[in-house]
Amino acid sequence: MTVSIAAPAQADGNLFFLIDGDTFTQPFSITNNSTAGESVLGFGFNLAGTGVVFDPVDGGPPGNGTLGTPFTPQGGTDVTTGLVNPVSVIDGSTFFSMNFTNFGVGETFSWLLDVDQADPFATPTVLGSDLIGALVYVDFSNGLRGSGLIQAVAGNDDAGQLVITTFTPTPGIPEPSTWAVMILGFGLAGAALRRRTSQFA
Repeated sequence: MTVSIAAPAQADGNLFFLIDGDTFTQPFSITNNSTAGESVLGFGFNLAGTGVVFDPVDGGPPGNGTLGTPFTPQGGTDVTTGLVNPVSVIDGSTFFSMNFTNFGVGETFSWLLDVDQADPFATPTVLGSDLIGALVYVDFSNGLRGSGLIQAVAGNDDAGQLVITTFTPTPGIPEPSTWAVMILGFGLAGAALRRRTSQFA
């Protein structure tokens, strides 16, 4: 399966996403193709509604196979892209995400992770076309999150493609200075209430 992620022309973020063949044995691969030097900071993959689930362990819930392939970075790409560990993938889940500290332009991150049918009676092999409808998001260093759905590829029954269709500000954690101001504000409000209570006592 080939999933190509291309950003709208007005945005700088661009990512190429690839899985070619059976998810049990073939690696997923993402390449940062940013046109303006943006780094990839985060990547999320949501299979909800597709009828498939992640299968990182042998055994597990009914429907996700007896054999699994755990999340396993390939070829040292976790080091070159600054993958933030640990990456947790729950057996039978439909979502996982990962973060990076040094995923620059032209770099590729590859990993193994089995995906199985959620239906215990379905064919266990999962190819690209089985991932159609999955939501993918990519967080870029310019503060934008690109999102889109994996879609069918005309003329290729085993493939899917994703075009980033929307960019929104990346949801973030407040800066330390913001936390400090909030804590100071709560402290002052608490002190004022305490002083006011003691005046009425």
